[in-house]
Amino acid sequence: MDDDPEERQPIHIADDGLEPVGPGHDPDLTTSFDATRLDFGHYAGSSIEELGRIDPEYLQWLVGHPSGSRYRAEIRRVLGVASSPTDWKH
Repeated sequence: MDDDPEERQPIHIADDGLEPVGPGHDPDLTTSFDATRLDFGHYAGSSIEELGRIDPEYLQWLVGHPSGSRYRAEIRRVLGVASSPTDWKH
C-alpha cells in the first residue's frame, strides 16, 4: 500500500463525556480487589449478594464467563452452588 504521508491526517475523536468503567477507574475504590463487589460493567459497585436478589440470572451467566472468574467463589456461595471439579485451584 503506497500511502502518501503528506495526505495522512490525524483523526479527531470527540469527547463523549462518558467515564471508563472497570478495574482502576473508580476513584472511590482505594483498596485492593474485593471479591464480593463487582468493579466493572453495568453493575459496577454492586455486591454479589445484592445481585443474587435482583438479577440471579446475571450471576449464573457471570460464573461461567471469563470476566467472572475472580468472583466465582462468592457467586457460588450466594447462589448456593457447589464448585465444579474443573475449576482451577489457587
